[in-house]
Parts: sequence; C-alpha cells; structure tokens
Amino acid sequence: MNGKKAILLFCFLFVLGCSVETKKELYPSGKVKAEKRYKKGKLEGITKEFYESGKLKAKIYYKDDRPATSTCYDEQENIIPCPQQ
Repeated sequence: MNGKKAILLFCFLFVLGCSVETKKELYPSGKVKAEKRYKKGKLEGITKEFYESGKLKAKIYYKDDRPATSTCYDEQENIIPCPQQ
C-alpha cells in the first residue's frame, strides 16, 4: 500500500510540475497577435508572433523567461534578421 501512495504522489507532482499554460494575445480586430507558453508563470518553450494577416512573424524559444533562439519572418514568409529584444 505504501508503494502505491508513493507512485500516486510522484505522478501528481510530475503533472503539477509539467503544467504549461498557453496564452493568446489578440489584435484589436480579434486576430491572434501572439501565442505564448508559460510554465510556473515564466515564458518557457516556443512563443509564436503573427502579423495581423495571420502569417507567422516570429518563433522565439524561451528558457527560464529569457529568449534563447529566434527566427523572424517578413510578410512573404522569408526569414529575416530579428530585431534586438
């Protein structure tokens, strides 16, 4: 019985620690401006930014609330230099 409780506790803590929340920012028109992933209140993982046209503007990988790598695109979907954060 003790082993089952330990496994259940481990699973609960694992799920709680791995919970990731995705938040969307919108343009005034209602179109998606950004999709940002948070873990424990900090940016974590891939954030996507969009032009109002809906085309991808940037993909930014965050680690511990700081941008680690990024790829930016123009409206024609060509890769361009990213502006400094």
